[in-house]
Amino acid sequence: MVGNPIAIVSVIFVAVCIHKLVSTQFPHGRAVDLDPSNRHSGAPVDSSNVSLRQSNGKVTKIYERVEEEGSPRLLVGPETIIFDDIGTMYSLTEQPSKLVSITDIQQKSEDDASIMTAKVTVVADLGIGQALGGKFDSNNCLYFADILKGLCRICLDGRPHPIVELVASRFQLQDGKWSDIAYADDVDIGPRTGHVYFSDATDIKIDRDPHTGKWDAMYPSKLEGIRGLKSGRLLRYKPETGEVDLLASGAALFANGVAVDANESFVLFTSTFEGKVMKYHLTGEQEGQVETILTDFPGFLDGIDCSFHSSLCFVAMPVPYTPDLKALFNIQPPVLSRFVRSILMLLPRGLTPKPKPYGGVAVVHRGDELSEPTVKQIYQDPTGVDIGFITGVTEGQDGKVYLGSLHNDFIGVLDYQ
Repeated sequence: MVGNPIAIVSVIFVAVCIHKLVSTQFPHGRAVDLDPSNRHSGAPVDSSNVSLRQSNGKVTKIYERVEEEGSPRLLVGPETIIFDDIGTMYSLTEQPSKLVSITDIQQKSEDDASIMTAKVTVVADLGIGQALGGKFDSNNCLYFADILKGLCRICLDGRPHPIVELVASRFQLQDGKWSDIAYADDVDIGPRTGHVYFSDATDIKIDRDPHTGKWDAMYPSKLEGIRGLKSGRLLRYKPETGEVDLLASGAALFANGVAVDANESFVLFTSTFEGKVMKYHLTGEQEGQVETILTDFPGFLDGIDCSFHSSLCFVAMPVPYTPDLKALFNIQPPVLSRFVRSILMLLPRGLTPKPKPYGGVAVVHRGDELSEPTVKQIYQDPTGVDIGFITGVTEGQDGKVYLGSLHNDFIGVLDYQ
């Protein structure tokens, strides 16, 4: 039976118009259903736990020591703290993005051991974009994730002006198609192979905040959390071949922190809005598989670092888990939840939810042949009075955990032992 040609053309025209409207009005796609098993399931914040307050004696702060009055401050938004092989401390700072060294750390006053100051020196200007996580390899080359550029590298080889190299902004999939790295987030380096493991947090690309003119690192994460689409990926770069391969896709609701174990037998990575620590097996019977190993956290997750000297890892929690997001996903029927969340994705960024003041670090046991993974201790400042919005955790050679933040002008140091 042959249909009316005019009717067929009309249907095609309407379908094209609807497609155009949807792609225009929902530039990041519509909200999707999220299985209850993939939603944050941790315990609520215990407001009586104030173990990260300075009054408890476990936390010190390192501020920039300004040598000349009126000179611009450099330690602004130190997202992650990085150490080279000889223990020199560095940080990747806020826009304009720079690599700075933190040296000559001194106690500010004799009667207060909780406040330190340090000399902060610009090592390199990292160019347009914003650097987040990074790690030095054995050749003193720093690989870092830039939310605009992708995976980058800068080698501190003694040259007066180190050069920033773009390592990968896209990579080729197994089917031959090219895939953009939309939001490079965190980096770790395998101690055995030198391979660079890094996260591509979401397929939502960063843009500038029209009010500040700065690249808005937070906005894509908020959209991902509301949308509910697990677009986060775990990638690997092999310096010996120059190739990037995809280890895990659709594995996280905003893939964030990355940490490799001392034997390079697995990679841990965090799924921010699921509140999960995931494990990708590099070797053994489960090679190539991803499993969830930890879920019991009171906050959303960010950076992660694993000790090479023990079975402990450290997880950053910048904001507390709130029931608001849970309520959005629990609206019935599910089609109404998707509709409400799709509309919320269209709100101007100034109306998107603001993070509640909070700062948290979880000390976890990653598990071994004799014991299961467990959350050993939660250190937190439940209202962010002394330290909040912790995004990076790095174990130093002194065994302490160094705390970075996109919002702070100091480095926190947690003596958890």
